[in-house]
Amino acid sequence: MLPMQSSLHTPLQSEGAAATKMHWPSALQFGLSLLAVLWLWGVALSVGLVGVVQAFSHIRQGDTVLPFFIIATTCGVMGILLLPGVGYSGLRLLGRRIERPLPWPRGLRPVWLIFLLPPVIWVGNWVARQEVLSWFFLPPLHVLAVVIPLLWVVFLAVRGLPQGSPQRAWGVFESGLVIAPALIMVIEIAFLVLGIAGWSVWVSTQPQLLEELTRLFENLDQVRTSPEMVVRLIGPYLMRPGVILAVLVFGAVLVPLVEEALKPIGVWLLVGRGLSPAEGFAAGAVSGAGYALVESLAISTSGEAWAGLALARIGTGVVHVLTSALTGWALVSAWRENRYLRLGAIYLVAVFIHGLWNGLTLMLVFIELPRTIGQASPDTLENWGRLAPYALVSLVVVCFVALLGMNWKLRRLQSVGDVSRAI
Repeated sequence: MLPMQSSLHTPLQSEGAAATKMHWPSALQFGLSLLAVLWLWGVALSVGLVGVVQAFSHIRQGDTVLPFFIIATTCGVMGILLLPGVGYSGLRLLGRRIERPLPWPRGLRPVWLIFLLPPVIWVGNWVARQEVLSWFFLPPLHVLAVVIPLLWVVFLAVRGLPQGSPQRAWGVFESGLVIAPALIMVIEIAFLVLGIAGWSVWVSTQPQLLEELTRLFENLDQVRTSPEMVVRLIGPYLMRPGVILAVLVFGAVLVPLVEEALKPIGVWLLVGRGLSPAEGFAAGAVSGAGYALVESLAISTSGEAWAGLALARIGTGVVHVLTSALTGWALVSAWRENRYLRLGAIYLVAVFIHGLWNGLTLMLVFIELPRTIGQASPDTLENWGRLAPYALVSLVVVCFVALLGMNWKLRRLQSVGDVSRAI
């Protein structure tokens, strides 16, 4: 997850007279990163205080406390991860530029940290079943369960590849962590609003359906304090073929189309910087890791479901890193060599991989919904649901092997001085 380079020396260079000139990209990075840190820590403090108040409230219902602490921890960690960008850009503004990253402490290299994941999952699985303990201990364990495997995957994806200065590498990571999720959320909400508006217009032409939905909303208002009853009421509507198709189109087509264009935003921001395809691949991987990190940190649960979700997010991280790395590589190839057909093909491959992952995941949700509402699943859905877990695992393995293969190929081209070429 964290930007890494092959060299481990840390010379600090002074820019002398050049320091008198304002470096506007650094000023922009410093200002935006600092504002984001302050905003995220403010949200973390506010939400955390609400969680504390909720924890000591005598009227809380169900597990309403943990989400507050998860959100507070997520915002706090994101703020911490933005600090290196603030520091590097601040030093650049002061006329001092660090050309190489700090060395990893002995024993803390990501390749070894992966062995900490099993005990983290085991402890977290136990803590998740304890209501009060989970409020305070599950959020940091959740962070470790997300960060450790993602850091390991990115370490393998970018090892031996050039990434430029640490300031640039952290800027790429921060763009994936903050800018990409914000833009993606706005666009996806816009799609949802347009879809709901279109659906509302269509419903208005169906009097019988409109009357049926009116009764449904009246019943929901009466049982809104019972999540189980709410699911039972809306479940039959969610199982309708038209609804399933609409959800699949949105989640497995529109979402990947938007996300695969914007996840490697760290590469887009480096246009005109003379990157090599290997640098584009590394920058795409780091930018995608930033997006995967915030997405995975924001999704959590408690009880028996926590460990399964934490393990599933590892697969999501592999998919995000690979697709963003491929798009970053293709972007730079297009800029340097006018290979825009390759860019289009790689983008569609990334969308397909992401869409397949989302579609299979949605199948698992749809297969569980009938059981929740006490209905039998359609045979076709049941068959797809049984195949989905095996297909998801196979997809993660293929993506991981592809990630290692691309890294190996780009390092080999780099070693023979042919980094401008690609596969």
